[in-house]
Amino acid sequence: MKINKIVISLVTFCFLVGGSNVMARSISLTGICPNPIAIQLDWQPESEHGGIYELVGNGYKIDRDNKRVSGPLMASGQKTGINVEVRIGGPPVGFQPAQALMYADTSIFMGFSRVTELISSYKDLPIVAVMATLDKSPFSIYWDAATYPNVNRISDLKKHNVTIMLGRPDIGWKYFVAKGIMNKSQMDLSDMAKPAAFISANGKLAEAGFATAEPFLYEVEIAEWGKPVKVQLLHDAGFPEYFQALAVKKEDIDKKSECLEKLVPIIQQSHVDYIQNPNKTNELIVKLAKTYLTGWVYSMPAAKFSHRQQLALDIVGNGENYFIGDFNPSRVERLVEIVGFVTDVDVSSLDSREMVTNKFLDPSIGL
Repeated sequence: MKINKIVISLVTFCFLVGGSNVMARSISLTGICPNPIAIQLDWQPESEHGGIYELVGNGYKIDRDNKRVSGPLMASGQKTGINVEVRIGGPPVGFQPAQALMYADTSIFMGFSRVTELISSYKDLPIVAVMATLDKSPFSIYWDAATYPNVNRISDLKKHNVTIMLGRPDIGWKYFVAKGIMNKSQMDLSDMAKPAAFISANGKLAEAGFATAEPFLYEVEIAEWGKPVKVQLLHDAGFPEYFQALAVKKEDIDKKSECLEKLVPIIQQSHVDYIQNPNKTNELIVKLAKTYLTGWVYSMPAAKFSHRQQLALDIVGNGENYFIGDFNPSRVERLVEIVGFVTDVDVSSLDSREMVTNKFLDPSIGL
């Protein structure tokens, strides 16, 4: 991967005119942004969060009790003058979405949200997404290719009436049923324990999970299974979710605009930096997973697999243009339509242009 030539030229220019001092001034967040920048993630430590953990500099401190890590907020190795605090989601926060936590705890400045969740709760908990950290959602459905050799996509499972362990309810499942991709009778929302339920079914069940995680888990790390599974992303099956969209409270779009103008490009670059050189950040991610003692198990081989798959499946990337992190307006509008189609949410007064924005992104930063 190569950073856009404009970025390379800028770095060269800064070096020629004095290097680190110019760069340090250009990325200083002191007195501009909240200190620390508290970021609420949607799950426990994993490589899909690599671009956020890339922000955490040396000298970090791990708070095992509160499941968070804090340290200097870095911009490609340069200190910004403030700290960052990264908090995990999932079981430790009762599976609450970031927008609920952001309004309950005003110290949280940014958080991860699925755009369909953002749309659904916008009237009560308005947040605005400022960066698409992933171009495609890693969420997928997978199955045993040996048991179902003629199944190549999620819709093929319907022909065989395969039960799919979907876990908790999701707008994506409702959409697939509404579009005829899946029958309601196939849906198992009991959230049975992974991987025990899948293994005990001897390949007869399909399951939902991350295409960047479970295929490696089942083939390599779980000896009781020890063979490949076949996978299709929900995105590639027709559900264009923006997963892990980085958002702030609506009021902060104006109140903290000066901060966001400087911070968001730093976060764009941190995602590029992670993709180009993930090793050190993966070590931090694995260390955090082990230290937090939540029962979450995450190994270095799994982290490396995730990184490779994010690239191989175009989960991370520049999307339809030459820079990272932007939202496609028509795709967001489509998600608004889907929410209105499969839920009771009244979307008639919602404007997709108010719920996501590209205005803080730097178009010179890409993979």
